[in-house]
Amino acid sequence: MILLRKFLRLVLTSLLIGIFLTFHFAITEGTSFLAIGLLFIGSFPFVLLIGVPVSFLSDYLTINLNGKQRTIVALVIHSIFGLIAGLVISYLLEGSLLVAVTIIGALLFWLIDEILRKKF
Repeated sequence: MILLRKFLRLVLTSLLIGIFLTFHFAITEGTSFLAIGLLFIGSFPFVLLIGVPVSFLSDYLTINLNGKQRTIVALVIHSIFGLIAGLVISYLLEGSLLVAVTIIGALLFWLIDEILRKKF
């Protein structure tokens, strides 16, 4: 059940990041909305390689916490790793937008995790 929840988080987060980036580029650069598939495919490996391990780490570090305390600590863990990943990726690829995208992605991943945690 945990792996199903993590897979759903991976897909939903990648899709939402793709939608966010599509709207961003459609507004700022006039890119077609058909680019969502390309942006989804582009964000999928990053969410898989960064988001899923951070999620496992968050689950491990918050295993003894309950309720609001666990939720807040998990939010902080996701946010910190999203910021670190964004800074590293933006340094390597020289794009400041990537910091915002990774932080938004980390927050989306956390939010989807919390929603799915209550459902499953």
